[in-house]
Amino acid sequence: MEANEIKDFLQENAIHTVELGFADMQGVLRGKRVPARHFLKILEEGFALCKACFVWDIQCGIFPGVDLASFDNGFFDIEAKPLLDTLTKVPWREGSAFALSEVYDEHGGIVEAAPREVLKRVLKKAGDLGYRPLIGAELEFYLLDSQNKPLYDGIQCYSLFKGSELEFVLQEIRLSLEQIGIYVEASNTEYGPAQVEINLEYGDALTIADNAIIFKNAVKEIARKHGLRATFMAKPWAGESASGFHVHQSLWDLERKGNLFATDDHLAQQYLAGILHNTRDLTALGSPSVNSYKRFRDHSFAPVNVTWGHDNRTVATRTLLGHGNASRIENRAGAADANPYLIIAANVAAGLDGIINNLTPPPASNQNAYLAKAPTLPGTLDEALSLLESSKLAREYFGNQFVDTFLAIGRHEVSLFNEAVTDWERDRYLEMA
Repeated sequence: MEANEIKDFLQENAIHTVELGFADMQGVLRGKRVPARHFLKILEEGFALCKACFVWDIQCGIFPGVDLASFDNGFFDIEAKPLLDTLTKVPWREGSAFALSEVYDEHGGIVEAAPREVLKRVLKKAGDLGYRPLIGAELEFYLLDSQNKPLYDGIQCYSLFKGSELEFVLQEIRLSLEQIGIYVEASNTEYGPAQVEINLEYGDALTIADNAIIFKNAVKEIARKHGLRATFMAKPWAGESASGFHVHQSLWDLERKGNLFATDDHLAQQYLAGILHNTRDLTALGSPSVNSYKRFRDHSFAPVNVTWGHDNRTVATRTLLGHGNASRIENRAGAADANPYLIIAANVAAGLDGIINNLTPPPASNQNAYLAKAPTLPGTLDEALSLLESSKLAREYFGNQFVDTFLAIGRHEVSLFNEAVTDWERDRYLEMA
């Protein structure tokens, strides 16, 4: 959009406030709201905010030992510049518009460690090799009442009847997303009480990552509008189903004329092998919290080991090849609390590694993969971070600054968890110890 077109857009839609945001390391939208009249003044230079956005934890806790931004360098300003082609009306909040932003450092250069930039670098490498990754995202979440209890009890996966109890909010979510150009393929009840899965339409990797960031925020906002809460926490309750972030992926030619997985099975097998080869090393990017690792349980529909199979829901990586332009590979290991930019970047980087190094996948698991003799997924965030730290692929594709910052945040999270005293511990030990 040109400046005059933006002015017309704001006037025609009676926009009084523009929200400008970007994803932090956890995938939380951070930014500012500005009056529409002031937005017209900052179209090029953007707005300033503290670089702490990229080094704090999910509760904005600050801790020492992170070079990207710290008390030692004064937590200097960064500039968030709006991506004007993402400007859109916010359907669920009258008079508001939203745009994503790119973030620049104090020297005027892009913040290379920003999650969106990490994904962009991986996609450039794919483009240089002649590939255009397309992604489909499946995200699961729970709908809760104001007391954080699921809106109904029991498991009724795919039930249209139980799903109708949630339609007063899910319908608004679907229609609102459509209005802002985030297209939904389907929604359904999942394998937990008031658990929902929504599938976002397949598209270019960066677009889908942008959409998933906005989607997660929109789901929470619209739920709150109805007096509810939505959570993408990976495992809210020990006895209920966990929430995942499944990444469907394929490689196309640069002009997006055809799915290369449909015409080159060897390429698809190399890409698959790359995902499997790097699964353990990159698990932390798809399962970034302490809680994420409580999702990996036998016979839970979440994977526990590095396995693959054709149309098999017990494996970590499910192949759906031989379907023409719908041919794809689904990575089922990611948790719903993952940062969309980072989980997609990890998958594409791993797949490219398989192609570049001509890797071959191990034998497929055609039966119950929970019983397979295969390397297990990391059991804790601490273990996953150690694997990430030693990954040459991660440092090559994502950059040392990003990897070191992500590790510092993750290890801070582990230390907080290790210091916490839980209700379970009190119930178990307080009286009898």
